[in-house]
Amino acid sequence: MHVKDAIRTSRLVTLTGPGGVGKTRLGTEAARRLAGEFSGGVAFVELAEVTSPDHIALAIAETMRLRIESGISPLDALCGYLSTHRLLLLLDNCEHLAPACGRLVRLIMRRAPHVCVLATSREPLGILGELTWNVPPLKLPRDSAETLPEGDAVDLFLARARSAMPDFAPSADELHSIGRLCRHLDGMPLAIELAAVRIRSFSVDQILSQKMALFDVLKVGNRAGPARHQTLWAAIHWSYELSSPDERALWERLAVFAGSFDLQAAEQVCAGDGITANEVVSLLGDLVEKSVVTRTEGRGGGRRYRLLESIRMFGLELCGSVEVWRRRHRDYYLQLAEQSERSSLWDRQLETVQGLEGSLGNIRAALEYSFAHPAERLLGLRMTAALWFYWNACGHLQDGCQWLRRALVENPDPSPDRAKALWVLGWFEMLRGNSAAARENLDECRSVADEIKDETASICAIQFRGTVEQIDGDFAYALDLLEAARRGHEKSGQPSALSILCGAQLAFVHCLTGEVDKARQACDLALSHGALHHERWATSWVLWARGLTEHLRGDLASSTSLLRDSIDLKRSLGDWLGVTMCVEILAWNAVDTGWSAHAARLLGIGRMLHGSMGGMTPLFGASALVEKRAGCEARARLELGDEIFDAEYGAGHHLELSAALHVALGEPSGEPEPTEPSPAGDREEVLTARELQISRLIAAGLRNSDIAESLTISRRTVEGHVNRILAKLNFRSRSQVAAWMTRRQFDLQRTR
Repeated sequence: MHVKDAIRTSRLVTLTGPGGVGKTRLGTEAARRLAGEFSGGVAFVELAEVTSPDHIALAIAETMRLRIESGISPLDALCGYLSTHRLLLLLDNCEHLAPACGRLVRLIMRRAPHVCVLATSREPLGILGELTWNVPPLKLPRDSAETLPEGDAVDLFLARARSAMPDFAPSADELHSIGRLCRHLDGMPLAIELAAVRIRSFSVDQILSQKMALFDVLKVGNRAGPARHQTLWAAIHWSYELSSPDERALWERLAVFAGSFDLQAAEQVCAGDGITANEVVSLLGDLVEKSVVTRTEGRGGGRRYRLLESIRMFGLELCGSVEVWRRRHRDYYLQLAEQSERSSLWDRQLETVQGLEGSLGNIRAALEYSFAHPAERLLGLRMTAALWFYWNACGHLQDGCQWLRRALVENPDPSPDRAKALWVLGWFEMLRGNSAAARENLDECRSVADEIKDETASICAIQFRGTVEQIDGDFAYALDLLEAARRGHEKSGQPSALSILCGAQLAFVHCLTGEVDKARQACDLALSHGALHHERWATSWVLWARGLTEHLRGDLASSTSLLRDSIDLKRSLGDWLGVTMCVEILAWNAVDTGWSAHAARLLGIGRMLHGSMGGMTPLFGASALVEKRAGCEARARLELGDEIFDAEYGAGHHLELSAALHVALGEPSGEPEPTEPSPAGDREEVLTARELQISRLIAAGLRNSDIAESLTISRRTVEGHVNRILAKLNFRSRSQVAAWMTRRQFDLQRTR
């Protein structure tokens, strides 16, 4: 539903959202498009400068140039006029007078049945029948090194930048910086406009640099605009002034959160010093109503909250005891990290993932605080090592490696936390394909563990050292180490996810040595342990090893089924590295069953996932698997030809994560499965000459803006053509159009 459709179904629509999000712009555009449906037209009334509730009716009447006869109140005169007209009343900036505006609008709607009201306000008017429409920021560009950023936020920046500096022609690197800036500004139109104007004085990279306070840059704005919008600071200060003292205090405390947070986090961190936990709940709701705090839905259905970056920076600037609240913030996430390690061992893994969902920004902030204060650095090491399950199973391997390295540099003395951090980092380096770094960290861990008598750390170091040796081709030594680790886990009497994982690692070695029966036995034993404790993460790796085993046995159907079961577990946790490994073997199965186009698509998906995880070498760098992958790719390329293979591979590489998972799982709700090369068929006959022309440009890699410039038409026209192409071809993405057009051109050349 669009705003104009909402107005057609409800007589009162209030556009809500923080200052600078574009409520006025959206409201005036919707009113412009609706003007023809109201015989009395549209009356735009700016209320920002009205300071008294008693003056609202007078301000509206004066804006509409109504004659008010002596002895008649402005309210009666206004209602009398409106009662005989059909018009749309647009009331802009009602937040500072919201209750009074609500009472007035309720009276108007009762006495003027043919009047509709469209209001803009940072909080709802709060009357019966009101339909609130939360205005979202502009759509943000994807964070991808493969494609140039595009979308409404980037387009607005470029338009305003070129107004300020007509010869502004950003390079590809500058466009990526613009994309990062738009994401940093949360897609807020006012912030983007103000930042764009500043390119007359600063480069985009300078605005983004740590040396320059972004908020200070945005304090300089458009002097011709309304006072509250002349700078971003002024727009936010308007909301701050409308908040109560307790709301302001909570706003300042919430500013220590660097990302989204849940209600429990807000209570634990922000309660105290005059605000109780119960009051935090109530005040948080008030700040949501005032559009200071944004509410979102978590993956598990729970509610999460966040402050837009500009609003957060404002709160930090005014927070008088910021170090106190940052320490409390760090302590909360340290507690959460250690709790997550305890609960990650068995059946509470999914609960752990959901509890940490959306917390990466806050974890980074908590660790940054710890390492910035010498007395807190050991706690930073403890927290970093405790997060091993989160770093690995939840898709943050690259972050984990970076923080572990820093934690070890900051804490060089032997300790149980250092020993743990060493085996975790060694494991992660192995997963990324860096065997030399893995071996170095795992060997140091064993040395530290021997010195401080830490048997648990020693067992873990031996376990992952075994897989390093396997990857480097010393299978006999690998088996010795993994068997020693398995015995160590049994001796401890405390089975865990790591002991189940050891079974998968043993099966992996047996697969590479051709002992598939031993591999199956190791998997079956580990699966029984996992089922006993309802464990998910290590079990998903055992299913992967079992899928590899069945592939080597030639039972491709069983292999595919097992791998998809593994993916299903892994996606519930966010283990994208593990999904990558599953997708690779699914591609091998596809080639062996003669479905080469699907294999090419899966190989592209695998490389996309691996790159997003920060991996250095696919498949852990294991030579046997890397050679197998190369053979799979060569067979698919030979079957399809370079053009079709590259098109399908590229289509997989550029898929969004959710669509990629649908393809891997064979789910009908995802991207349609790729088809094998065949004559172009009748599809092109349903397209017009212009649509075929645009399809060829899409296949050539041009964006909508590039196509518009090439054909000298508007971008909106191009978007319309692309939507019709997708509808006619029954496709869901531009990548499908590109792959289809590439195949069509290939078929035409082949038949000549």
